[in-house]
Amino acid sequence: MRAWLLAILCFVVLFPMFMRIPLKMPDWAHTSIKVGAYMVAAIMLATTSYADGKTFSLFSSNIIILLLANMAIFGSILYIFTMNNRWIRLGILILLMAMILGSTVDGSWTQSVFNYTPLPWMYRFDYLKYLFIVIPGSIAGEYLAEWMKAYQKETDDQLKALKKGKNYTFNKPLIVWNAYGTYTTSLYYYAKNDRASYAVCTVEASEAGASPYKRTLKSVSGKKYVTTHEYQIKGLVPGAKNKITMQFFNENGRAVGKTHFYVTALKDDVIPAILKKNTGTSKAKMSDGLFCLFGHDKADVSNIYLYDNNGVSRGRMPLNKYRTDRFLFIKGQLVYSYDYNKIAFTNCIGKVTRTIDIGNYQFHHDFRYDKKHDKIICLVNNLDKDTIEDTIVQVDVKTGKTSMLFDCEKILPLMRKLAIQRKGGRNTYGGTELDWIHINSFDFLDDGNSLVLSSREQSSILKIKNIYTKPELDYVIHRGTIYNGTDIAKYQLKREGDFVANAGQHMITVEYDDSLPEGQYYLYMFNNNYGKATSIPTFDWSMYPNVGNFKSGTSYYSKFLVDEKTRTYKLAQQFSLPYSAIVSSVQNLGGNIPFSSGMSKTFGEYDKDGKLIKSFEYEADKYSYRVMKYEF
Repeated sequence: MRAWLLAILCFVVLFPMFMRIPLKMPDWAHTSIKVGAYMVAAIMLATTSYADGKTFSLFSSNIIILLLANMAIFGSILYIFTMNNRWIRLGILILLMAMILGSTVDGSWTQSVFNYTPLPWMYRFDYLKYLFIVIPGSIAGEYLAEWMKAYQKETDDQLKALKKGKNYTFNKPLIVWNAYGTYTTSLYYYAKNDRASYAVCTVEASEAGASPYKRTLKSVSGKKYVTTHEYQIKGLVPGAKNKITMQFFNENGRAVGKTHFYVTALKDDVIPAILKKNTGTSKAKMSDGLFCLFGHDKADVSNIYLYDNNGVSRGRMPLNKYRTDRFLFIKGQLVYSYDYNKIAFTNCIGKVTRTIDIGNYQFHHDFRYDKKHDKIICLVNNLDKDTIEDTIVQVDVKTGKTSMLFDCEKILPLMRKLAIQRKGGRNTYGGTELDWIHINSFDFLDDGNSLVLSSREQSSILKIKNIYTKPELDYVIHRGTIYNGTDIAKYQLKREGDFVANAGQHMITVEYDDSLPEGQYYLYMFNNNYGKATSIPTFDWSMYPNVGNFKSGTSYYSKFLVDEKTRTYKLAQQFSLPYSAIVSSVQNLGGNIPFSSGMSKTFGEYDKDGKLIKSFEYEADKYSYRVMKYEF
């Protein structure tokens, strides 16, 4: 019984030693608990006697743990000093083998080295034989990484070989299916012509019910008028016969060439099916571009799925683990996250030209490009914190360096202090970190040093100023009473008029209008109108008449007019959307309003007056996080 109780006690002590303590307390208290746990462990080691009368000894250890520790230390040291030369690593293995074989010769210096052990309880030379597993493993890992990087170069080399000594023209172009593996229904197109021109491509698959997809192609050179035509043709319909029409125009707008060809694309069963198309009352034309489903079934299927204005699939863009949150267009390249902490840059032919690793952070919900400062601003989880969805970092595009921009905990310390963990002690992701503010989107203001954040948990919109120098709160848009009696209350903008307030909102976006006086601008959002705040049990939802629950309610496209001079906001436009308690998105594009309602599994487009043009329903066990429309 004593042994069992002792074992259980040891197991319990490990928790405060190594885990993140999910309780609300000052940092010094967290540190004190950890230090105390280590002291308890040390006392137990020093005072505990075992059944055979033995006590703690450095010479008594588990051989497996000891070997693993030795390999971790010596393997790491070797790799640090030989990471740029794997031949030295192999040479060390050969030397090690010679030492081991030579140690069998009595009286030899190799035997002396082999038997020399200054700390026998921690290290013996013969442990190093397991480097014959570690070093080949490190080399294999390097080769795998190099193979992944070399894929793009290999494609370049193959394309170069195909072009060598051949004359590809408009009538006889070089066409390669998904050359760089970044878009499943894309074509690499290459042709030359004596007269400089630009290309317009139209993809049609009428038998599949697809709408014509027409766009001006971008050349690798970045120039509009070129004699070497190298493009990525996007948007072929999987499982259908696609007609691709290429038109070429010179600087005077005159046609200098027109050809077409057919490609039958393979069927893709991974792509979610569109169940139903709904036609609304609006007679407005749909905006140009493709709808992009960022993920499907939340994080279970982390690809980007593309659909046209008839709800017909136009292929997918494979990702690694994370679904990504939007597309960025930076210096002629398409930029998106392809893993929890990695960003990819792809050029106009689909080639990955660069990747950035943001280190000990994980993406969530949103990231945007600040062109003025040449930085990507990202909402992240800091893996060193016991909270989530409250940290914003900046990624320098030039250097790739990631650094902290600000922590919401520093700006709203009291709200962090007052927040509690949800019932059961876990957040919606199953972890123990406290989700006290839940930032789900943001956008920049045009002063170059401010942004607005959407907090789902607090049903608030917060403007943070001086983000690159000294971040601080500028204003808050909030209908309820959670800030009453706090120092945040003085930052609240005055609400003018009676309208449905923002509750659990997503996709906050700034919109400027030259007709507005200085200091005024619009903020629009997908107003979920969902009344839940697990970390704020005192939240008074009576201030939100007809607020929805998790299963039912009415969501809205809400557009506020903000006046910073008068410190007020009022409703500029509002119309109902298919209900979604969580997730979802809206955007303004070409005068229309594309939208997605996650829990309704619906996306589509409204006109500027809030009348439905067309919507689509898709299959999903859960939902797609966000759907946005782009003209590639």
